Amino acid sequence: MSGHIRGIVFDKDGTLIHFERTWTPVFVESAEAIARAIGRPHLAPSWLEATGYDTASGRVRPDSLLASGTTDVVAARWRALSPELPALDTLVPWLDAFWERRVLELLAPVGDLAGLFDDLIGRGLRLGVATNDTERAAHATIRQLGLTERVGFVVGYDSGHGAKPEPGMILAFCAAMGLSPAEVAMIGDSPADLTAGRAAGCGRVIGVLTGTSPEALLTPLADLVVADVHALPTLLEALPA
Repeated sequence: MSGHIRGIVFDKDGTLIHFERTWTPVFVESAEAIARAIGRPHLAPSWLEATGYDTASGRVRPDSLLASGTTDVVAARWRALSPELPALDTLVPWLDAFWERRVLELLAPVGDLAGLFDDLIGRGLRLGVATNDTERAAHATIRQLGLTERVGFVVGYDSGHGAKPEPGMILAFCAAMGLSPAEVAMIGDSPADLTAGRAAGCGRVIGVLTGTSPEALLTPLADLVVADVHALPTLLEALPA
């Protein structure tokens, strides 16, 4: 990361919080709850498998709908398999509410994020979060992580700027912060995050390994791949200002 970087956009899930420890059990629980509610408990595994859950390993497959898709896309896939599910205008908000509640209960942050963000802010950087989760859930997670006063811009898939891998969220951050895309780094754990950063014209696109994607999947899309977000201060110090 070079000295011309003045802003950083973070993905949320798999980047600021550990994906498998937080989200995977929530997906399973939500599918099972809906299946019980419609009297078809045997259907939950098929919905999960179809959207990226690997039953054998108990993990979410990289670059799948569960790994980086928005709620409406996941819900539509589940309903395509089982038309007896509630209509999407009921199912999507139910899922969003269930996921928001349980994610906060299982939240597993990637280390001391408040300390990291203070370090970055102290270097003059503006910080934002762009997630394919809802904006409401993003604010709730950021609040629970103690980052509300440290994050200058938060955007979700329902904020009106599109969803990743499209560049709209990042461009909205740039506009709000008065920065050019070349002055912004995008940090994420999925191909959707990194593709969004490239499409926006970000000055740096950096992958992290705290989500579902292995290094081999991220490397072709990123300027570099690091273990987690706590590598950022070292990157700033290692390269010329």
